[in-house]
Amino acid sequence: MKRSPALAVSVLVLVSGTAVAANAAGPAAAPAPHARSAAAAWCAKQGGTAETRVPYYTGTGNKLTPLGGEREMCVFAAADGSKIMIAADTLAADKPTLAALAYVRKPDGPSSPGNPSIAYCQGINGTAMFGNKPTDGGGWGAKNETDPSKATSTCTFADGSLIDAWGLKYHQGGVIRGADLTKKFQATIPGA
Repeated sequence: MKRSPALAVSVLVLVSGTAVAANAAGPAAAPAPHARSAAAAWCAKQGGTAETRVPYYTGTGNKLTPLGGEREMCVFAAADGSKIMIAADTLAADKPTLAALAYVRKPDGPSSPGNPSIAYCQGINGTAMFGNKPTDGGGWGAKNETDPSKATSTCTFADGSLIDAWGLKYHQGGVIRGADLTKKFQATIPGA
């Protein structure tokens, strides 16, 4: 039985959170260039800027090595020049995440003669490590970044949520960097 191209069935395909029409007889249409994810829209609604970031490894040197993957981050900047970055999907989650709980509840953590943000992150069961040696480092930065100081170190938790490690440590000490995220989470955070 010969089929007419006019009888082709259109289907709805979900691609990266954006619905696009696809024709069964042809390739899928590309998503609209200005389409934003729901997490990016929540970020903007809270006063942040959604940015696509990629992970970088620094090891013992000052050279950034780009790693695979990318993630949508929400960056909040204050008039004083301070910033805080959080994964957009962590901010927009409909249930509490470990990063949100750590930010809101400000649990006690150890102090360390080394990097206090990393010690704090590890002390509350997160990780900021990009390897198994204390000198292994990394962070999240813009695509094609070459300056290691522009990669933001993050505290990543077992549920995949992540937040700026320094922003988390400063908040635990009573200092707001970028913006106070306490009331910006989409989920109701116990203790907020």
